[in-house]
This record gives sequence, C-alpha cells and structure tokens, in this order.
Amino acid sequence: MLPTPFKYALIATTIIGCAPAIAAAHDGVHLSGFGNVSVIHSGTKDFGYIYDLTKEGVFDTWSLKTGSSIGLQMNTSLTDNLDAVIQGVVQDRINNDLNKSITWAFLRYKASPDLTIRVGRIATPLYMLSEYRDVGFAYLWTKPITDFYSNIPVTTLDGGDIAYTIPFMDGMLETRFYAGQSEVAIDNVTNTTDVTLSPLFGTRLTYYVDRWTFSGSAATVKNKKGEPAAQLSALFSQDPSIFTAWPSLQSTLNDFQFVDTRLYYYSLGAHYETGDWNVQSELSYSDAEWPFFPDLAAGYISVGRTFDSSTVYGFASKAKSVGDLYTVEAPPAISLLAPQIASAYQTLKGVVSARAINQETLGFGVRYDINTQLSLKGQIERTWLLDSKFGAWSYSLEGINAPVPDHIDTISISLSFVF
Repeated sequence: MLPTPFKYALIATTIIGCAPAIAAAHDGVHLSGFGNVSVIHSGTKDFGYIYDLTKEGVFDTWSLKTGSSIGLQMNTSLTDNLDAVIQGVVQDRINNDLNKSITWAFLRYKASPDLTIRVGRIATPLYMLSEYRDVGFAYLWTKPITDFYSNIPVTTLDGGDIAYTIPFMDGMLETRFYAGQSEVAIDNVTNTTDVTLSPLFGTRLTYYVDRWTFSGSAATVKNKKGEPAAQLSALFSQDPSIFTAWPSLQSTLNDFQFVDTRLYYYSLGAHYETGDWNVQSELSYSDAEWPFFPDLAAGYISVGRTFDSSTVYGFASKAKSVGDLYTVEAPPAISLLAPQIASAYQTLKGVVSARAINQETLGFGVRYDINTQLSLKGQIERTWLLDSKFGAWSYSLEGINAPVPDHIDTISISLSFVF
C-alpha cells in the first residue's frame, strides 16, 4: 500500500491531468480543484493535537496526513436557471469512506435574481468558512483556527437550503434557511462512533457592505442514532455487582445516552478586507444536553498586513467550557473502601471532567503568494491550557491522569493551491 503522501501526490497528478480534457469534452461543464500539502508538529506523548473532530490526534510528532487534502469540484449547467454541483475531498478522516469524501452534491435552482434554492448535500452554513473550509488557498492561515473550528462536528448537511437576497441600506442582506441531517464520527476516549444528527435546521444572516462582511447564524439538531458512550457503559456492566454497591451508577449511565438529546449552536462573524489589510473575527456558543459535550464558548480575532506578495498575520483565540459541568454522583462512602469501586468511580469521574476545555492561543504566520494559484504558508502558535483543562486534545483512557502541561506549541507549514 502506498504511504499517504504518495497517495495524495498520485491523486493530485491524476486529477490535474484529466480535468482539462473532461471539461473540454462537455459544454456547460466546469471543473476546478484545490489542495493542501501540509505538515504539522504538535501535541505531547499524552495529549494529541486535534485538527478537527474528524481526524485522529497528533502526539508530539510531525504529521503530513492531518492537514493535507486534495479536492475536485464539477459544476454542470443544466438550464439557464438550474445547475448541478458535486465536490469530493480526499483527506485523512476517522472511519473514512467514500460517502465522507463526497462533501457537496446538490442541485441549485435560481428562481429569480434574489432567490436561490439548493437540494442535496451542502456545506452546513454555520460559520464564515463554511463554503471553503477545505480550501486552504482561500484563507490566510495554514489551517482553520483550532480553538474555534476543531470543536465543530457538523460540516455537511444532507437536505437543502433557500437563500433570499435584498438590498439593505448601503449593502446587500442575505437570509438563508436550511434543514436536513448530518452524519459525523464522535471520538469519546474509549471508542469512535458514527452518529446521525437529525433533524438539523437553522438560519443564517449575512450582510455585505463596502469591504465588510457580517454574519450571524443559529442552528439546532437532535441526535437520532448512535451511542458514543455505549462502550463505556458496557465496560461497567461486565460486573453486575457494581450496581449494587453503587446504586446511582445506572442513573448516571442513563444520562450518558446520546439519542434524543439536542444541541444548539450560535455564531457571529465579521470580515474586513482591502488590498493591504485582512481582519476577521468569529464568536460561537454551543449548548449541548449531553454530559460529554459541555457548553462551549469560543472565538478568535485575526489581523493580516500584505506587503507585495507576502502577508504577515497574527491571531488570538480562546475556547472555554461554560456553565455547570456534569457531576458524577459518588458511591456510598463504605463502597469506596473497595478498590474496584473506587477505581471505577475515579475512571468515570475522570472521563467526564476530561471533556472540559479552557485554553488560549496566540499565533503568528507568513503567507507568500507564489502566483495567483499557489501559496506557501508557515505558522507557529502557542496554546496555554488553563486550569489543567485538556478537553480540546486527544488522549487515551490511561492518559486522563497524566500531568497537564502549561502550554503546547504547534508548528505548521502548508502549500495551498487551486486549479
């Protein structure tokens, strides 16, 4: 089997070589593509860097597969008002398969100059990078800012949306409504589980004026299928006597059920761009009913200054669990005298508390545009783990009790391109 870097190179060469011939052979067909060749060093031996929730952690090593990808998009014009779009992205993922590689597949109908309807698989319009999160060439950084984007599990939506645009004051206001379902993989320390989120629905407002873009979104989703904590529950159920010594355990395990719980997500964003300056900021808040997803507030601000073909940038970001964290009810004091019960209690308590997040990041980087389709970027960032909270990092069951470092540095270099 070919190593991952050679697979990406082979796929990229094949796509780039075939795309012009395919497009030339069919009127109304437009092929385009994009890619990132990225190397990242981060993490420690106990705590792995998480690019996003679809990928495995990077534990104190250099990784070429975590941030690298290659994508191809085909737009086909069917009538004057109807077109079809399909996009595939090859990248490393947890529980990877062909279905996850198809990121877009929709029909788009332009009912009027102001009204557009899409049906199929679309990018979930939750945040400012929704339409181009995988297109590294489209943003300053080597990768989406981790504190904000790594904890967003929903990237695609099987359903549709409707967008209506009207003039408003000195700009244009777009109102978008969307609904459908999404399938994602959730890593819960002991295992990774594919879950179905349905129904998912929400709205997004975007206002364009001069060099500014402002956006706000709100969404809610119900968890329909999949139990990420099932293996953890099964671990305790191997010894039925534990429930006698710990009467509240069954109630606690019932609280860990994922199906029929709900998640609410809200975000605000602003972007300002001139030929010399690039400023972007986003804030988000997620409210989850599941104990393993504590409510989370996150945000960042990024500022870049362009000099000829180079852009120097810096950013600051933060993510923090807010509200009351789930409390595991302790066994009776006499039961805790038994080593087995005490160990089970500490394990369960540790798994829940380990999901809490409180960290801040400061990063700097340089982007050099080699030409209009190719850019080289380098970035260094330091993340401070506050109050020993490490829920934004990957870890093993054994690593829950490992000493938490004061900070972790991340270095990344990427070559991003479009064609």
